Amino acid sequence: MRKILLLFCMMAVIAAHSQGVNGALDSVILTQADAMGKAFIAKDYSSFVKYSHPTVVQMMGGKAKMVEDTKKSFEEFEAEGVIFLNVTFGPPSKIVLAEGEMQCTFTEMIEMRIPGGKLTAFTNVIAVSNDNGATWYFIDCSENNAQAMRKLIPSLSPDLVLPEPIGPAFEEDPK
Repeated sequence: MRKILLLFCMMAVIAAHSQGVNGALDSVILTQADAMGKAFIAKDYSSFVKYSHPTVVQMMGGKAKMVEDTKKSFEEFEAEGVIFLNVTFGPPSKIVLAEGEMQCTFTEMIEMRIPGGKLTAFTNVIAVSNDNGATWYFIDCSENNAQAMRKLIPSLSPDLVLPEPIGPAFEEDPK
């Protein structure tokens, strides 16, 4: 069942590249999200952080501090036996306009090897562009709801809907 779900998610990503609700902008969003995901997997934290929303970077103490903290967090994951394998993305939602920004959401799927098997975590991501879709910044919502995210980023539109979180999928290693 989990394999079917992952296959469905991968097919959704392919479909999003070819016929998204936002036309060519879907491809731009997903291309930049993919670059962020590849930087994440490659442990290129400087490149990874450049895709973070400026408000989040500021709250983390600036780019250098965020890079340092991100690196430390992922070293701690590795020490616990977690290895990040792949990051993929679902299709973006319809873009809404608010306070001169384009905003949408999509699902991020992070595959990781953990002791005992493979875990796929699903999280909602908010994408924001303040230059008519040329550059996109991403905000991982984790377990936060739309109201909590608006406290963090007040410019988020009330029309921006965060889907219900999806629980992780675990595939146990064969014994």
